[in-house]
Amino acid sequence: MAFQFKMEKLLSIKTKEKEVVQSEYGESVKKFEQLAQSLYELLKKKEEIEQHSGNQFKTKVVINEIQQTQRFLLSLTQQIGSIQTQVQRAREKMNHVHIQLLEKTMEVKKFEKMKERQFSVYQQTLTAIENKQNDEYSVLRYINH
Repeated sequence: MAFQFKMEKLLSIKTKEKEVVQSEYGESVKKFEQLAQSLYELLKKKEEIEQHSGNQFKTKVVINEIQQTQRFLLSLTQQIGSIQTQVQRAREKMNHVHIQLLEKTMEVKKFEKMKERQFSVYQQTLTAIENKQNDEYSVLRYINH
């Protein structure tokens, strides 16, 4: 009489769902980190260009160079705005998937607890049967002697 969890298939399905969401969460974290890194690099580049631009004003520079620097700064600012939006979306998705992962983890834990309880009941039943058989055997031995 081997132990068989009544909801083993359901536990298996929930575990697979959890693994899928876990994988999706890993991908969303990776995407967020990539976007955040590119945002950081753009902000760093913008800061360097602004410092360079400040130095241009202190030294005598052709107006063309200043205009070109300002256009580049404007372009960088637009790129930064776009990346910031993407970073925000990636963060929201990552948080959403994290919540899903927590829910799936809780579902799997519930089924694992149920399995543990059923196994405990199974062991108690098995022990009770063994004790009963031992008692019967002892009584039979006592009667036969």
